[in-house]
Amino acid sequence: MIDAGWLVLRAAGFILVLQASGAVLFLALFARQLAPRSLCIVRMTAAHVARAALLCVCAQGLVEPLHLAGEWEGLKDPLLWRLAWLGPGAWILWLRLLGLTLLLPVLRPKRALLPLAAPGVLLALGSFLVGGHALVDAHRLLLAPLLGLHVLAVAFWFGALWPLRQVAELEPAPRAAAVLHSFSRRAVWLVPLLGLAGLGLAAVLLPDLAALRRPYGQVLCVKVLLFAVLLALAARNKLALVPALARADLRALPALRRNLMLEYALVCTVLTATALLTGLFSPAAGAS
Repeated sequence: MIDAGWLVLRAAGFILVLQASGAVLFLALFARQLAPRSLCIVRMTAAHVARAALLCVCAQGLVEPLHLAGEWEGLKDPLLWRLAWLGPGAWILWLRLLGLTLLLPVLRPKRALLPLAAPGVLLALGSFLVGGHALVDAHRLLLAPLLGLHVLAVAFWFGALWPLRQVAELEPAPRAAAVLHSFSRRAVWLVPLLGLAGLGLAAVLLPDLAALRRPYGQVLCVKVLLFAVLLALAARNKLALVPALARADLRALPALRRNLMLEYALVCTVLTATALLTGLFSPAAGAS
């Protein structure tokens, strides 16, 4: 039960921190293209996500002593509390707490985004670079930039999905199509880099092809399959639904909203698998 709760909080932390950071990136890039009402709603939603992420990170810190002890008695052990909040892994919690705290003022109405958002986004996303298998691997100097690129691309893509759905609901069809087209022009370059960085990480971390038959490799294969489905959905948005919306074909609007929500759900599934992968399994586990 303790480990299950720890995994749920870990997965929720991945999802909420990346969504909050990505939403701020979306606002920094596309705020000028939104009508005031849409901008206010997107900003308010991002602020709610950032607050939820803060609460989730705090809850992770409170549950960590229980996870380390494997029992409720961990609550009474001051050594485990110090390890959770001051040990090597505590950098993840503190970077996320600081980054999210810096993002909240940025998301207030009438605040300039880009200059103030950068430190919060960098700290929140940087928390993914100070822990996990890549940090302790012998090739960590190669893995660090690959992981950084991977995390940035995930945040940009995932963080934009909910705001784009809101734009598709709130904006007139031509303006919604223009925002979606602007996003696609950037995503078409970044999303392939996401896949390449992920493959690079797997190639370095996995000791051999036989590792694909072990738990780490099996979960990794599921992630690759889901990523392929995501690419297909994104391609349909870019090549069919957004051009149809630009032609004022309102039949494309419900399909576009469904696609964006399906993308969102699939990315949440991928991030949950990632939390499971990095929390429970090792790439080299079972290797001879």
